[in-house]
Formats: sequence, C-alpha cells, structure tokens
Amino acid sequence: MGNSFAGSLIVFEGLDGSGTTTQSGLLANYLKEKGYSVLEIEEPGGTTLGRAVRDLLLGDHGMDIKPLSELFLYEVSRAQLVREKIIPELEKGTVIISDRFAISSVAYQGHGRGIPIDEVKALNAVALDGVEPDATIFLDIDLEERDKRSSGEKPDRIEKEAREFYKRVREGYLEEIRSMDEAILINGSLPKKEISRRVISRLQSELL
Repeated sequence: MGNSFAGSLIVFEGLDGSGTTTQSGLLANYLKEKGYSVLEIEEPGGTTLGRAVRDLLLGDHGMDIKPLSELFLYEVSRAQLVREKIIPELEKGTVIISDRFAISSVAYQGHGRGIPIDEVKALNAVALDGVEPDATIFLDIDLEERDKRSSGEKPDRIEKEAREFYKRVREGYLEEIRSMDEAILINGSLPKKEISRRVISRLQSELL
C-alpha cells in the first residue's frame, strides 16, 4: 500500500460532521501511547500558508469563489503541506494522520462542484509529488445523520451548501473509495469508541 517512505500516511475522509477530526485525534493518541512518532495535520491547513488558504476557503468573507478557483486554492495548500511537512516527516519514519487529503477534492470539487474528475486528479498528482496514503479511512454517514450533527452549529462557507450538493459528494466519495485498494470503509454513525476500535483493528491487520 501507498508509499516507499519509512513512515506512513493515514488519511480520514468523510462528509462534514462524519467525525474525521475526532477519529484522527483518537488514533493519534493510541499510536503515541504505543510509542509511535505521530504528526497530526489537516486539510486545508497544516502550514502557515495552508492556514491562510483555509481561512480564505472556509471563512465568511463575502467572496464569490468560483469552483475552479476553489480547487486551485486547495491544491496550493496541499502542495505546500506535502513539501514542507509530509515528505520530510515520512522520510524520518513518522506516522502522519491527516484529517482529509486529496480525495476530498475529487469528492467535493469534482463530484460536488462538477469539475471534470480527470482534471481534479491531474492537479492532485502535481500537488502530491508522488505521495499517496498508506490507508484511507472513509467514515460514511447518510445525509440525515449529517443534518442532525450539523444542527445548531455555525456552518462554514462549504457547510452552507445545499443538501443536493452533499448528496453528490457522498455518492462521489463512495464511488472513489470503492475503487481504492488502501481504502477502509466504516459506518460513521456507530458510537465513536466502536469506530475507533474498528479503525485500530483494521490498521493493525493491514499496516501497523
């Protein structure tokens, strides 16, 4: 699976509200207790440039960011993160846990926004410079569960999108995940401790 580096790259993916941030943290804590050197990152973000891009993408600045511009901004953050943090840490043997990665752009900007999938993947390839996840964990929740979890919270710019957008994103995620050898599909509606148990079990048998 994935890279030839000394370290490993583990990615969590899913709709907004699926629990990727929670599960990334739980896995990081588990691995640290086991003695692994762990780096937690998020997309967009993870670097000074990436955090500035994240604010542009998700903040409410009143800008009409077009789909292709949105994609390029994600790729800017991704390219910086790969070269500044991911490759150096993988070379040192670090286990990197990323809250989202390149497949997010395929799902959100490709399937969701309607940018041709091959164009999204081509830009991803440039940004990634050969880096691939060793494991991609997709936490699947349906739209009803997403709506329930997001109620009462102030949505960011993308979270404000209509339900039909998220329907396309989820279907796109599932299509992509099912074609990926390193992907692990988990029911994101399960209790968080059970999800964490399943994640660790799968990674122990396949990667760690």
